Amino acid sequence: MKLLAVGDMHLGRVPASLPEALTGDARRLGPEIAWRRAVDAAIEHGVEAVLLAGDVVDRERDFFAGYDPLREGVERLLGTGIRVLAVAGNHDTHVLPRLADHVDGLELIGRGGRWESVALSAGSVIGWSFPSRRVTRSPLAEWTEADGARPRIGLLHCDRDQANSAHAPVTSRQLERAGLDAWLLGHIHKPDLGDDPDRPSGYLGSISALRATETGVRGPWLIDVEERQVSARQLALAPLAYEAQDIDVGALDHADALDALILAEGRRTVARRAERDALPDALGLRIRLVGEHAEASALTATVRALLDASPVFEERGCRVFIDRLDAAFAPPLDLDTLAQEASPAGLLARDLRLLAGPDCEDRRRLVADARTRMEAAGGISDLHAVAGPVGEADAIDALERAGRAALAALLEQRR
Repeated sequence: MKLLAVGDMHLGRVPASLPEALTGDARRLGPEIAWRRAVDAAIEHGVEAVLLAGDVVDRERDFFAGYDPLREGVERLLGTGIRVLAVAGNHDTHVLPRLADHVDGLELIGRGGRWESVALSAGSVIGWSFPSRRVTRSPLAEWTEADGARPRIGLLHCDRDQANSAHAPVTSRQLERAGLDAWLLGHIHKPDLGDDPDRPSGYLGSISALRATETGVRGPWLIDVEERQVSARQLALAPLAYEAQDIDVGALDHADALDALILAEGRRTVARRAERDALPDALGLRIRLVGEHAEASALTATVRALLDASPVFEERGCRVFIDRLDAAFAPPLDLDTLAQEASPAGLLARDLRLLAGPDCEDRRRLVADARTRMEAAGGISDLHAVAGPVGEADAIDALERAGRAALAALLEQRR
């Protein structure tokens, strides 16, 4: 048995952060196109059912924005004998059940927050739908050993390992103890389903990049069921994708050669994606320029000019643009000499030498303080999506980048 699993689609949302040259194509780079391609893939691979893991529609008022693409896709799938099973998430708690009442063949599982099992030819799908937009109790708190043919595949929109979440918090332990053969989860847009080839359990991720921070490969997942074995493979069908990468500017002869360096790196990124059959229609590059360069001031001016120009180039049919360009480079710094100064620059130089040196109590104290402050920043509501534990290596990297940038700015003021 084959299935196609689709994570958060958010029909009705239009991609943002596009350069002016692509804003007219925003609709053609959105989730509706990704859904159409998922339907094509389901038919091509001869799946038995398509599974939708919630947040199919972006907002409760997007009834009509979801109706046309859903109806068209479901009709095409039903025409080839493919069923469509869905659970409601926190974005479409009320609108998805209404759409299921009007789109013939769209089967909503677990309506009203009750676990429900649906039998398929070689197993069963067990799902639960949001009964209200805020659910502070784990759906698995009421879990009893679900019936259904084996293997059994769970379909759930939830917030994993976030105890204080209002979006159906569950723990990894609860998912494990439920005893199902796979869990296909919605809600978090970063995919992580492919970690365990013997028992897929994790987030499907967004079907296409919905914002610039959603980097990496996006698309639906092809689920293969053979006897009791369940495996998952992602299909890179997203029309819009973003890639984050570091580029070392140390090899640049002159600041005005930055555009050629970025072009070369962009072409290599496209080539790597093409080798994996993961080339989107449009690719946004989120670049961090690192390293040291003698013409740091001139290079900073070049960065500003590039951002103002919003360049777009085409490679292998993919339109590539610069979404973000962070200047994390610095001029060459003589830390040993600067560290002798009794000045703010000398203090920064001493701390940077401390970070680069061997482990000691002062170094541990500096890093621990940075980790505490960075994790506290994650408590800001706007940063919840990227918040989380900060590792030692991440803290050291952030300190070094910030320290070098601040030291370079101090020295520039002196000049």
